[in-house]
Amino acid sequence: MTDAIAQTQPQERVRLILWSSALVAVGALSVCLAGLTTPWDRFWVPTMGALYALVAALLWRKPAWLTPLVFGVLLLTSVYFIGGLYVASNDHNATGLYALACAAQFMTMFYVAAFVALGRVANLLCWLHYAGLIAMYLYRYGPVMHGAEDMVGHTWGVLLAAQPACIVALHYISTLKDRLRATERASHESKERFLAMLSHEIRSPLQSILGSIDLLALKASTPPEHRAIERIRNAASQLDTHLRDVTEYTRLENPAWRLQPQAVDLALLVQDVCDTFQPQAQSHHIKLTCELPPSDSLSLQHIWTDGARVRQILGNLIGNALKYTPSGSIIVRASRVASAGPVQLEVIDTGIGIPAEQHERVFEPYVRLEDARITGAEGSGLGLAVVKRLADRMGAAVHLQSQPGQGSHFTVILPQQG
Repeated sequence: MTDAIAQTQPQERVRLILWSSALVAVGALSVCLAGLTTPWDRFWVPTMGALYALVAALLWRKPAWLTPLVFGVLLLTSVYFIGGLYVASNDHNATGLYALACAAQFMTMFYVAAFVALGRVANLLCWLHYAGLIAMYLYRYGPVMHGAEDMVGHTWGVLLAAQPACIVALHYISTLKDRLRATERASHESKERFLAMLSHEIRSPLQSILGSIDLLALKASTPPEHRAIERIRNAASQLDTHLRDVTEYTRLENPAWRLQPQAVDLALLVQDVCDTFQPQAQSHHIKLTCELPPSDSLSLQHIWTDGARVRQILGNLIGNALKYTPSGSIIVRASRVASAGPVQLEVIDTGIGIPAEQHERVFEPYVRLEDARITGAEGSGLGLAVVKRLADRMGAAVHLQSQPGQGSHFTVILPQQG
């Protein structure tokens, strides 16, 4: 279940916090090697470095734990800052001022990290941290703002006076970001509703057209009539495909779009997709082969992923291979390198191939390869764009190996799942 929750965490945010935690751990280690000035730092700096390293390691394995892990480590960081300032207030020499200067420059980073990692919860944590600073100042100095003659007390007082402005500014930016995200989501939802209505209004008469075409086919008696009916049927089918691709691509642009992971028998899913395309492959005289681990293998069973999206990715890749393979074969392969390793899906064809300079462009929307050897290879140019966008949303990687005249080899590497 935790893996399912992990799918809802934005991958970029998790990676940012993971690497930031790792950098903090490395920074703490470097500070320890350079030497520490107070007993408080000699205990807490290596301890915090170890904790941030642990957070990075746990986020690598369990992204779903993002919020509790970050909240916990930031709470301990707050304790470190408050204690460090108290220790510095007892040292009226250059060492105390140095400790205060260090705390001042890192305090802003603490607030920024909280708002980036925790969102709305960060506001509560930051004000609790500031309340702790006020309490420690009152305990140490009382309710009096110290003058410049007490350099440490005066510096601490100035530091406290500047903190609320930083918290309020970050809270305002965070709130503004949430409002912009809500506006963007509403815009996408409005666009989806419009496309859904348009698709319904077009598909209803389209189904009537397809039904009428079947009736005409029963009445046709000459080869020219059959060819004309077949052209009408192909045009209607292409229109239906265009509508489906445009609707799906638009839906993927919505930031509120979410995966629906569950336990999937990936071997059964891949075989089912191949069986679906077998009639189309046979009509084009293309050999479609599905290569899977032995039936007694457990490597592809109980994969935690969104089966519908994997089916869509694989279907688009096979459909693309059929479109650009005038003759020969298509191989669909699913494998897993190790029992806990990533899942690898491959679609290999003997088609026309793709020039190296086109490898990036084919994943862009509305891009189609034009080749004189392919007749009737029409489409919306969204099939591979949908594959790339779905893979990005799932945290998967898509690789292409192809040369003109030597076919294409698409590989989708799904991230390590349960």
